[in-house]
Amino acid sequence: MSGLPALVVVLPSDLDQRLADRLRSALIETAEAGRDLVVDMRDAGTIDPAGLGLLVRAHRSARQHGATLCLVAPSRFVLTVLHTMRLDGVFPIFPDQRAALSALSRPAAMA
Repeated sequence: MSGLPALVVVLPSDLDQRLADRLRSALIETAEAGRDLVVDMRDAGTIDPAGLGLLVRAHRSARQHGATLCLVAPSRFVLTVLHTMRLDGVFPIFPDQRAALSALSRPAAMA
């Protein structure tokens, strides 16, 4: 962890190829800097393979650099996709930003 506050990214829509392309560099660079990421998905009803791939890549990069990528309020559809792809245990999932940021402030809780 870099000591910097977590970067909170609020998705404005479904996490599809278009949005994944727009977010890719910011998420990966933040993860590579060892900074925690909170991806607020409350307005993202669906996710496509490009979006899922971006989350997995950013998660792996964050882990390699001592950081964590959390998901906030994923839809039932997104949760089903994560479960189907056997990724439901990979991402810490929280009901709101406050809960995610609180957990990140207690590093032992995220280990």
